[in-house]
This record gives sequence, structure tokens and C-alpha cells, in this order.
Amino acid sequence: MNRGTIARNLPEQSLEGGARQGLGGAALGALLAGSLVVCFYAILPMRAALALVAVFAWSALPGVIIARRLYGSQHGTWTAALLVGPAWGFCASSVVLLGLWVAGVRGGTWLALAPVGALMLALPAGWLTGSLTLPRFDRRDIAWVLFVLLLVPAVNGRPYARVGEMRPEGKAYRAYFIADFEWAMAVAAEVSKGDVLPRNPFLATDTLHYYWLADLLSAVEHRLTQRTLTVDQVLLVNALLMDLAFVAFFYFFIRHFVTSPSAAAAACVAVVLFSSFEGAQQLLLFWRRKVPLDGLLSGFRNLNIDAISNWTYQSFKVDGLQRLLLYQPHHATAWAVSLSGLVVLLESRDNGRPGVNWLAGILLGLGLLLSSFIALMVGSVVAIYQLVTLAFRRRWQSLMLAGIAGGIPAALAVAATLLLRYVDRSGVQLIYVGQLNPLARTNALFGIWLSFGPALIAAAVGAALGLRRRATALGPLGLMIAVSFFFYFFVDVIDHQHAYVAFRAGHLLFMAFAPLVGFAWQELAAASGSVRITAAGGAVLLALLAAPMTIVDLYNSQDTDNRAQGPGFKWTEIVTTGELEALDWIKKNTPPSALVQVDPTRESGTWAYMPAFGERRTVAAMPISMIPLQKYVDASAKVQAFFTQSEASNAYALACSLKLQYVYLGPAEQKKYPRLLTTLDGAPHWFRPVFRNEAVAIYRVT
Repeated sequence: MNRGTIARNLPEQSLEGGARQGLGGAALGALLAGSLVVCFYAILPMRAALALVAVFAWSALPGVIIARRLYGSQHGTWTAALLVGPAWGFCASSVVLLGLWVAGVRGGTWLALAPVGALMLALPAGWLTGSLTLPRFDRRDIAWVLFVLLLVPAVNGRPYARVGEMRPEGKAYRAYFIADFEWAMAVAAEVSKGDVLPRNPFLATDTLHYYWLADLLSAVEHRLTQRTLTVDQVLLVNALLMDLAFVAFFYFFIRHFVTSPSAAAAACVAVVLFSSFEGAQQLLLFWRRKVPLDGLLSGFRNLNIDAISNWTYQSFKVDGLQRLLLYQPHHATAWAVSLSGLVVLLESRDNGRPGVNWLAGILLGLGLLLSSFIALMVGSVVAIYQLVTLAFRRRWQSLMLAGIAGGIPAALAVAATLLLRYVDRSGVQLIYVGQLNPLARTNALFGIWLSFGPALIAAAVGAALGLRRRATALGPLGLMIAVSFFFYFFVDVIDHQHAYVAFRAGHLLFMAFAPLVGFAWQELAAASGSVRITAAGGAVLLALLAAPMTIVDLYNSQDTDNRAQGPGFKWTEIVTTGELEALDWIKKNTPPSALVQVDPTRESGTWAYMPAFGERRTVAAMPISMIPLQKYVDASAKVQAFFTQSEASNAYALACSLKLQYVYLGPAEQKKYPRLLTTLDGAPHWFRPVFRNEAVAIYRVT
């Protein structure tokens, strides 16, 4: 073939390749859209779902515009803006929404203008145009991004369809939605009442000490739509959308370390779906014990498969990123925004420039308002990165100015958390730094091997190749890993079974491993035939060993047919039809500020029963997410004394001293305190019956 023929054929080949990519992207886009429609339709009517999607898109829009203005006219700017912008926009709009909320604005029309206020950040963003350099995004990225976004319906679709699924016997809630999702329901319901500051639904005399900004949009939507939509529905739709924003950012983050779109996509999928050996280890254990097939299936159904390192070997609990998507979209969004602070410094032509550090500080501040501990971890990475890179070049003045510029917005965010009383400042030490976590010293290496094994191996290969290629751009990942392991071993938060920090450190480790996995894929895919074949075989083997955990975990997360008893909780909790009728009566016939008291020491499966399902506060209850825990223990003991009374006069005296307003006796209370129903029925002048069916009796304390 002569040069003229080549010259004529190249454009044709390019057009053919572009056409194939376009068709592939269109097919993936259609598949993604169809999958999301199915997900939304399984949760609520499509008209309502589309309305919630439109509200979220409106909230996310400012971030896209800000990112587009920030990155200027570089190649692939719009792709980058669409990847990173939704998380930025959601957070910025939520902060403006918070300002309106604190100012007393409650009208839907005015609150809907919050994204307009967030757009004001586009003006100063323009001052930094030209300061940041993007990876080169092209049309190939579009198809691979759409492919990666399919992770969200693949992971969340079936489990979300069965959250609060209505059965003949009642609504079904599967563990571990019992923990995280019930908590989100309780927070959104409480914030929706409009009090500033929100009250603590588990301790009537207290304010809510929790980072509730991520749930503010859902709370506002619930306030405006509670006659037509449940808080479950609003939270589930927003969780899907927040997860889409996180996955888009995750791809964007990895692409800063690899040039191949396919490698970035492979890394996303690998780290989300193929991260742990825990399933394979249990499969091997069952095989050695010669467990029959039916016993094997039953055994897996009754395992917290992504916590075998803790349940069996008493090491740390480490959740894979599939659980981040399922249960913790607020943390996922905080990771996206906080890590964006690191990303803008990596993109910067001069990481000592005050404006760039100001932007990084804003992003870290947003992360702090969403999930404080995540921002603390990423902020540590950012601070060390700036110290090392600027001090190494002896740019002492730049280091000082960078610290001031980045520190101002971060300090303002800290001040906001103090004003919002995120942290319970009752004088008890909440965080311990420097001493070895008790779980960290138990089977530490084996626990790490089980929890991180496949991702750790693939990341180690990527790190080795990076050292061989002298890929210095991978250096910040080593810093992320070092900081993660420091927090993993030497930082602890009280009253969380020594596990809270490990959950967050595990997330950061997986996110640091992902670009290394992508780098390994990229380099080995470009190697010679034998090396490429060997690498492909190794990747398939790792995937096969990691797949059992993911398969079991995703199956179990939607298995509401499993009614067996777990260790201290039921694998599926049922809120019976009788209870639902009573809870609906409470929501319609009591003021939002009413105190409706259930047994404060309920089983862990229904720990947030009244705040989550009845949307009412309690005088005292035992939350699993609040620290320090002792004050809840003390208050619950006082309230429990009421439930043990057999004399109506004593019960009434206690009820008055505790300021009980309503007493709720559901199946759990009637089983645990069988005499109390008769006691209260015998004193209608003190305990006026206001509701009764076959399952529940509710009394108004007169």
C-alpha cells in the first residue's frame, strides 16, 4: 500500500472507529437509562421519580458550570465537568440550602433557588482558569464512563427495590439497611420538622449531634411531599443519584493516574466488585468441612460475608466499596468532594499558588460538612503532600501562603460544624490518637489479607510497575496508603466497637489502590504477548477468588425472605401491618414535636423504631450511631423503669417526672413487659387510650 492509499484510508478508518465508539456509547447510554428507569420504578411512581431526579440535577448543575469555567478550554473540559461537577454542585447547593434553612426559609419556591446561590462560585472559579491541567479526555472516555456508571444499578438495583418491600405481613427491611438506612430515615425525618438546630430524636433534652447536611435535601423534599411520598422513597432515589455522582468522580480520579480509559474503567469495576477474599475463604472452609450444597447455601445466607475478618478472626471490619454504594451515599459524596481537594492540587501547574489552595480548602470544607472524619483523613493527606512538595523545593513563603489560603475555608467549615453542634462537646474524649487499636493487633496481617487481598495484590503489581517505569505521578497514592494505615492502626473513635475508623480507612485504601490497579492493567495490556496472557490469567484468577464475596453480599442485601435470627438481630425485620397502621396514626394525629415513647432498649434491629418509622422523638432511646453512648444508657435506664411498673400510680408518677407524652406498646413492648398493658388500661384517667388495634396500643399521658 502506497502513501497515498494510506492517507486516503486513515480518515475512513478514523470515521469507522468513531462510528463504532459512538454506537457503543449510545448502546451503553440506553442500557444505563433503562436500568435506572427500572430502579426508580421499583421504588416509586415514575412521575415522582422524575421530579426527584430533576431536583437533584438542578442541585448538581452549579458544580458542572463551576468545573467547566475552572478548566477553561482544555480538551475534554465538558467531560471532566460532567464527571466531577455533580458532586461539587450537590454539596455547594446543600450549603446554600443550609443557609436558607437556618435563616428560617421553609417555602419550596425559595428553597429551590439554592443552586442559584451556589452558582455564584463560578465567578471566582474563573479567576483560576488556566491554573489546572486536566488529563486528556476524549470520546473513548464517554463509553467507558457509561459502562462504569452501570455499577450503580448493578449493585443497588435489586436491594433498593426490596427496602421496605410490602409483604402481606408488613414491610420488610433487610440487615444492614436496618443500621444505616434506618438512621438516614430518622435524621431526614427529624431535620424535615424545621427546627434549627434539629432536636435529638433519641434524647429529648439534646440537640442532634451529627453531620446532617447530606440529608438536608432529602429532608426538605420529605417535608414538601410527605403526603404523597415516604421518607424511604425520597432517600432511596437520592442515594442512587449520589452514588452515580460518586462513581463518575471515582473514574475521574483514577484517570489522573492512567492514560487509558479502559484501564480506568477496569480499575473502578475491579475495586468495587472484586476486592476481598472473604467469600473464597468461607467457601474453602465449607468445602473442608464437607458441607452439602443446601447447607452451603444456608450458611452463606446467614453470614455477614464482608465482615468475616472480624466475625471469625476478630480483626477489623472493613467494608468494600459495594457497601459504600449500598448503605452510605453520604460518605461516598464526602469522599468525592474531599478527594477533589487533593485532585486540584495534583492538577495545578503551581501547587503553591494561593488561589489553588483556596479552592482545595473549599472542597475539603464541603467534605467536612458532609462527613467530618473523611475530610480529616483527606485533609491529612493534602497537608502532608503540600508540606513535602513545597518544602522539598524550599518554597517556604509559598508553603505559608498556601496554608493560609487553604486553611481559611477549612476553618470556616470547622466553625460551621461547631455552630451546628455536629460534635457532642460534653467533655468526654471521643477520639484516641497514637495508641494501637485493640482490633488492629488481632490477626492484623491475615485480616488485611482477607479484606483487601485481591485489590492489594493488583495494586502491588501496579506499584512495582510504577517504580520500574519511574512513574512519579503515582507518589500521592503512596501517601494516601500511608495515612490510611496510620488511621487504621492508631486512631480510634469511642463507642463504635473500635470499628468506625477502619470503615473509613478501608474506603480510602480501596480508592488509593484503584489507580494502581488501573496502572497495572494499562501497562500489562501494552506488554508483549506472553506477559499479557499471563497477566490476563492472573486477573481472571483474582476475579474468581474475589467474586464469591460480592455475589453473596449482593444476594444477601436483597434477601428479605431470610427471617432467621442473626447474632443479636434478625436478618430481616418486619414492621407488621398492625404496627404500620399505628405508626401512620401517629404521623397524622400527633404534632411533629410529640414525644412518643417506646421501649428504649429495643433489640438492635429496631433501634431507631420511633424516629425512623413513626417520625417522632423519644424521651430516651439507644442509638447505635451516636457518641458518647453513656448518656443514652443512663437516660434509657430511667425510662425503662417506667415500663417495668405494675402499679398505675407509680407508672404515672414516673411518666410525669420523665415528661412522657405518649406511650407506645407494640408487639416488642407487650412481649417484654406483659403486665404494662393491663396496668395502663386500668388507669384511663392518667393514661388515656388514643389508638388500639390487634398489635399496638397507644396512650396519651394526661
